[in-house]
Amino acid sequence: MHRSPLAALWSTGEPENWSAGPNSGHLWWPAAGGPPQPHSWQDAAERRLAAGLAVERGAAVLHTDALGLNDLYVRRLGDALYFSARIDPLVRLDDAPLHVDWSAWANLLVMTTPVGDETPFREIRHLEGGTAWRSDDRGLRLERFEPAWYAAEPDEPPAPEEMVDLIADRIPHRSGPVAIGLSGGWDSRLLAALAAGRPGTQLEAWTTSTDDGLDLDITCARTVAATLGVPHHVVRPGPESWLEEHRTVWRRIQYQSLHHGWAMPYARAAHRLRAPLIDGCLGDGLLRTRDDHPRASRAASHEQARTITWQALTTHFPHHPEVWAPKVGDTLAELSLTAFHRVMRPAEGHHAMPVLARLLTRYRGIYAAPNWMLGPEAEVWLPFADPDVVTAALRVPLAAREDHAYYRAMLGYGAPHVAWLPSTNDPGDRPEPGPQRKTSPAALAALAQSIADCDEVRALLGPRLLAALSDSELRARQAKWSGPLYVLQWASMLADWRTQYGSRLTWESIP
Repeated sequence: MHRSPLAALWSTGEPENWSAGPNSGHLWWPAAGGPPQPHSWQDAAERRLAAGLAVERGAAVLHTDALGLNDLYVRRLGDALYFSARIDPLVRLDDAPLHVDWSAWANLLVMTTPVGDETPFREIRHLEGGTAWRSDDRGLRLERFEPAWYAAEPDEPPAPEEMVDLIADRIPHRSGPVAIGLSGGWDSRLLAALAAGRPGTQLEAWTTSTDDGLDLDITCARTVAATLGVPHHVVRPGPESWLEEHRTVWRRIQYQSLHHGWAMPYARAAHRLRAPLIDGCLGDGLLRTRDDHPRASRAASHEQARTITWQALTTHFPHHPEVWAPKVGDTLAELSLTAFHRVMRPAEGHHAMPVLARLLTRYRGIYAAPNWMLGPEAEVWLPFADPDVVTAALRVPLAAREDHAYYRAMLGYGAPHVAWLPSTNDPGDRPEPGPQRKTSPAALAALAQSIADCDEVRALLGPRLLAALSDSELRARQAKWSGPLYVLQWASMLADWRTQYGSRLTWESIP
């Protein structure tokens, strides 16, 4: 696509091209619609939420999007910087030994995704939001810019009606079939209500089981679809689909999240659609209230506020000594908290820091679903992933979100017929979950075997989980609790990664 003395770009598809005076560029996978022609790499990163290569006078600039959602990885070899949307090609550039990034693996468990520039390999880095590598006659250097939403203040917040109108405007108008991923929550029902009333749009809804043993998503979505008069399709994975698909998912999302193990059958259905698919990604993080919001606002220091939010994001992480070998659990937690402080320091003092924290950390792993599960085969629309929506949401005071008052007002205006129908966000006691595909005896046995076959990973675990590796009854009891189950899945993912790249790795113990 491009070749010059400063940069070369290859692509399996046709990237978007732009030009503005002496500047031009290629961008790929924009999450936002935005202006058709950026005028700079910063504009492409912020207004289109896209990664790309920009060409300026005497310079080439490799950039990611302003939130760091896109997967753009780099590896420095000598005077050259190699880049790819996939990690694997960067691993295979040479035969030099590579090393484990234990902070990345700590965050894969504690935060459910690496954060900042982390990847499972120390030598390969993920380009952080709002950053770019510049190549010119002075060599290679890293640049950063601050997106406009960092200046968002709560002095003139948008009314809920204004927010809904803004989101509605970000759903493209298209005659003919349009699909929506309809869950049991609020984001997708709001988008479904906004899209269903459009002349010429033939909306249909798709729902699947998230493998929580309750399937409330299916129950709630069915009622919403019926009320809106929208055809509803349900993808029901087979009883052992998690076992059959989890390694495919891990490799497809490049070992970047513990989520999405349930999603492959749904993703394949989306790949067969001959229609764009609307997805509610980012809505939940932008607009719902969280328990840490008031506590972080009252914190005595910025560091304490960050720690409160980190603790709220990591409640599934088990600290029980019997789960871990000596000091391992404490070390993983310390590595994760240190990385979280580093990543969130640029947002220090921002009135909506807890909201930014989710966008800049947890959503890197969540975004893997539209990016690498639904996409790139399916055309995915992300109305919440728009710079104006992000900025407007960050202008809403944390206090206005309490008890979900702001979001409920949005639903009452934009989706009045379905606003008060049962949802997975409703408070109250949940029934005891039924069988889950990820905890079937065969699935747990496969996790245990992969860990047992890898001495380095087995050495990280404590007596309780070590005993569970060979005791099916004990394994089933441990899997009833999310903490030990997360550890088993994480350890199995680490073992699978170790097997995949073992010939290239110089294994080092957790520091």
